[in-house]
Amino acid sequence: MKFELLMLVGLLKNRKGLSSVIGSIFFIIVFTSAATYVVYSMNQIDKIGQTIITKSQDDRNRDHEAFEITSVTRDNNKFNITVQNTGQLPLNITRLWIQNKTDPTWSTTKFSINQAVSPGQTLTKVGQNLKLAALPTQAYDISLVTDRGNTKEFLVNSASQKPIILQLFVLPEKVPTGFVTTLLFAVTNNMSNNGVLTNLAPNLSVVIPQGASATRLSGPEPTIYPLLAKGDTAYFKWAYTVTGNSGQGINFTASLQNGYLGNFVSRNVTINAIQGGLPVKVIIGGGFTGLMATTSQNYLRFFADYSPSTSYNLKSMIIPTAGTLKNLYVNKATGATVVTFTLYKNGVTTGLICTTNNLTPTTCSDLIDSVPVSPGNTIAMGILPSTITPTGDVSFSVEFDPS
Repeated sequence: MKFELLMLVGLLKNRKGLSSVIGSIFFIIVFTSAATYVVYSMNQIDKIGQTIITKSQDDRNRDHEAFEITSVTRDNNKFNITVQNTGQLPLNITRLWIQNKTDPTWSTTKFSINQAVSPGQTLTKVGQNLKLAALPTQAYDISLVTDRGNTKEFLVNSASQKPIILQLFVLPEKVPTGFVTTLLFAVTNNMSNNGVLTNLAPNLSVVIPQGASATRLSGPEPTIYPLLAKGDTAYFKWAYTVTGNSGQGINFTASLQNGYLGNFVSRNVTINAIQGGLPVKVIIGGGFTGLMATTSQNYLRFFADYSPSTSYNLKSMIIPTAGTLKNLYVNKATGATVVTFTLYKNGVTTGLICTTNNLTPTTCSDLIDSVPVSPGNTIAMGILPSTITPTGDVSFSVEFDPS
């Protein structure tokens, strides 16, 4: 009996020791699990934080990425798109999406571009190597997409889709035989969508009665207008010497190549018998070809000089009779600079003024303002380039309408 009690006491003592061991094992398991979970949670939080930081940086980069479509032309039935990086980050044009708006059976198509352009730089000839025909008689909806997800969408219309606003100005409409008349063909993009018109080229037909003549001196200037935005107007200019009998009319009809059928405008020039200095409405003008070595407007003034001039001498004209000067028209054939033309009267600037952009070829006009003049007034044209040494070929014309 004693032995059995001793055995029972020993078992109880061993069980207490076993319980301590088992408790220690459970504690280690719980502690390890908790520590593992904490470490895992911290790693996940760190990953989430890194993802948020990366996403924020991507969002900031996307917001600071900026680019513009500066030109869209169709060269040899291929798109020639020019992209300028106007932001502070390099960008990569990855995709081009295009939809034919004229042909509904033509599905939206994606093309890979993968062309990079640095800040301030220009990427040209986008679309020239794509297996895509850009027909001049059809309209397209085009989107360019960067690798950051920014998109520029633009519509390329065709002048053959619908009639657009065409105007033909004949300056002057009545001219003595042997004098020069100037034709200004104005084309306005009034398409109902916000698309651009590309590669506008003019047609001009002339109907001459028997005994009369119309000799083209120049034009069209420019020969093609590469890009016309919604609401903008392009001008094409011709100069003709007309001869004939008093009362004869010469008809000029202007339209666009590949334009809408029946979309044209027509005006007449009537020959009268009056001849002389400036007794009737005439066009006077001048120009400049070569290197402009100054930005001083008072230094470069040319008038009554139709031939290109490489001289810096002042040239002016004395008005022989009272009248009004109006309808200033400027053509810049070459030279990547902005040029401002201002009419001077007796050495003082007037409100008859226009400024070109820095594209070539380009035109500008002031068909609203007018300047009254009296006999003996001296007139001259101020030509102000925006840069110190622009090289270019610019010309101007002004209509004189006697009182």
